[in-house]
Amino acid sequence: MYSLDEAIDAVFSDRDIQPSDVPQLDLYMDQILSLFEQCLGGSKRDPSDKLLTKTMVNNYVKEGLITPVRGKKYTRQQIMQLICVYHLKQTLRLGDIKALTGRDDVDFEACYTRLLADKARMRDAIPPLLRGQLPADADDPNARLALCLALSEIACYMRRLCESLIDAIPEQTGGK
Repeated sequence: MYSLDEAIDAVFSDRDIQPSDVPQLDLYMDQILSLFEQCLGGSKRDPSDKLLTKTMVNNYVKEGLITPVRGKKYTRQQIMQLICVYHLKQTLRLGDIKALTGRDDVDFEACYTRLLADKARMRDAIPPLLRGQLPADADDPNARLALCLALSEIACYMRRLCESLIDAIPEQTGGK
């Protein structure tokens, strides 16, 4: 039998890459992929899913979502930038992500550290809110569809709020 409480608990118990998980020295692509798999592998829907691939990272560099790599190693700043891209790509278009991460005036580690603090507060606040607002019976196909529609709308509100904030970013002057 389906339990909304168990699903909420599972979703909100995901693991994050901690800044301390990212070494202070530069990493090769394979090391970055291993870091993501080791730290975030538990959040995959299907074990065969890929969290990050070489092609994805290369495309992010080519599209300007992260700064170009010099040689074959990625700096800590680029790895933190990549972690931010990973999180944003769950809901935003690449053009919107570029507006946020394709900049030279952002401290990605500080932003990511702030995300982790915000996420900890959300993990405490959101599950009780969901339990209080959503119907617990999702075994019925109609109730399940209605619940997924409601959750999808919540996600749309959040995405649209992000887009509104992105649209208000002043254009960078100078080198970019």
